[in-house]
Amino acid sequence: MSAMFVKVVRVPGAVSEVCLPEGATVEDALTAASITPSSSEEISVNGHPVVVGHPLNDGDRLILAKQAKSAS
Repeated sequence: MSAMFVKVVRVPGAVSEVCLPEGATVEDALTAASITPSSSEEISVNGHPVVVGHPLNDGDRLILAKQAKSAS
């Protein structure tokens, strides 16, 4: 099994690159980056919203950002 690299970005916050085995998920990347997402953060991969079980590919960019507040 080969390794892959994924960039993990927390906005605002740190940027890290983690090495994961092929077939790893968003949850695996967050664990490797020592990040526990809060309920107020949205998770996206390459600009598309995803859930923690979403599979990753080499070179993916995983972003955690605060959810936009709706004007109500």
